[in-house]
Amino acid sequence: GVRFLICFILQHKLKRRSGDVTGAFLESKLKETVFLEMPEGLTFKGHKYVRLIKSLYGLKQAGRDWNDLQNKIILSFDPKLKQSKQDPCIYFKVEEGCKFIISVHVDDYVMGYDNDEYYDRFIEHYQSHVKFKVEDELRFILQMEIQWTENQVSLNQNRQIETLVRKYNLLDCKKVYHTPMEHRLRLEPGDKNDLPQVPYRELVASLLFISRYTRPDIAYAVNVLCRAATWYTMDHWKAATRVLKYLQNTTQHKLTYTRDADENVLSIYLDSDYGGDSIDRKSTQGGVILYHGNPIHWYCQKGKDIDLSSTEAEFKNFTTGFKETMYFYNLIEVEMGIQVTPILTWADNISSIFMTRQKISNGKTKHIEIPYFYAREMVIDKERFNPQHVGTEENTADILTKALQKGAFQKHRDSLVFSDKD
Repeated sequence: GVRFLICFILQHKLKRRSGDVTGAFLESKLKETVFLEMPEGLTFKGHKYVRLIKSLYGLKQAGRDWNDLQNKIILSFDPKLKQSKQDPCIYFKVEEGCKFIISVHVDDYVMGYDNDEYYDRFIEHYQSHVKFKVEDELRFILQMEIQWTENQVSLNQNRQIETLVRKYNLLDCKKVYHTPMEHRLRLEPGDKNDLPQVPYRELVASLLFISRYTRPDIAYAVNVLCRAATWYTMDHWKAATRVLKYLQNTTQHKLTYTRDADENVLSIYLDSDYGGDSIDRKSTQGGVILYHGNPIHWYCQKGKDIDLSSTEAEFKNFTTGFKETMYFYNLIEVEMGIQVTPILTWADNISSIFMTRQKISNGKTKHIEIPYFYAREMVIDKERFNPQHVGTEENTADILTKALQKGAFQKHRDSLVFSDKD
């Protein structure tokens, strides 16, 4: 939700602030009876055991208690300030003359507003309950660096990339990679009982964090590497270090949002690579969700079943993509009252688009499980999505389902993460 919130602030020309609570977990009162044994050599009024009144870091219930307390404080400020049912970490008030939105991440806050008086009253209210420090500018959140201009905002994790490069001794690497994974690379499974002595899982987990937050261009490569977490080989290790070297060479590419990049509030690009996994022949699904033309969410995942045709693979991905998009539909249209439907949906398989628009069943489709017909309900009955055809060369989601050659890869990458050197 944090990428959506940042894009929302940009699109609606809101002022932005960040904040954090000092010693957040120490603020909430314990509901349970908990006794603490004093450290050796210390007593309290002659007693070795004391009863805790407030929570402590390390207690299992500390996080929950703090969440309950901050929720109570925020909602007590204004009855019109609502907590999202779709995402309980988002609070908002969207009215004419007053837009105010907060995203909470434990004790870190992102705030957007256009009414100074309302914002000042909220800060005063919150600081009357806890030690709340407010920063003048929103520059860092969840290890992401945020850079603002008048009509754009960019997000990057270059500090994390640099730290990983140093950690895995790649500073002196001279070879330049233009793609994160070799085209048509085949990685054979290794022996689970004789794994190479390299920190493979640790590196892949770090790459996964980066791919999920600011670098969708490495999402497919990381997804393939994650599949080998229990049977990796040195070839997998080399492929993982290649991804890191690619990131090292492309730190100028950042997730960049532009105000009014597209008049469509929400739109989606979907793609599926039929039988793309060379080991078990399962398909890979991918999708990009855009808010006013800016990528706020993407996914890459391997299908659970073997598909019998490219049409089936693409049709199933409509259901996956629609389910991912419903989070934003419920948040923006249902709760905030900003119309987003029908949501323009781009795919490059004409047969699968036809299947979403027609209530038919024949010998080639009757074996498809009932849950996947959710896509038809969303298109025909509820009219929430509007599937349209787009050529493969223009389908941005293509980068999320296969390792592309340099030209095609760079074209799709540049539509997702822009270079500040262009």
